[in-house]
Amino acid sequence: AWIQKKDSLANGEIGIFYLNGNTYIKELHDEPDGVYLISLNQKYRPIQVLESDSFKIFGKVIGKCKGAEIPGFH
Repeated sequence: AWIQKKDSLANGEIGIFYLNGNTYIKELHDEPDGVYLISLNQKYRPIQVLESDSFKIFGKVIGKCKGAEIPGFH
């Protein structure tokens, strides 16, 4: 994933997040009933971010590539 380092994202943007010791690439949803991290893969349930959680935004996903597309990557 190609990331633009940012400490905040707009509603609906995809980013890299730290939540309680785990790191996720998810879509950020700021809803009236709370903030959620939503997976693009529907087999994963949304994760609600609580005020008591340890939460950080690392950045916005701005692109993706396969390892085979990177010269020298094995």
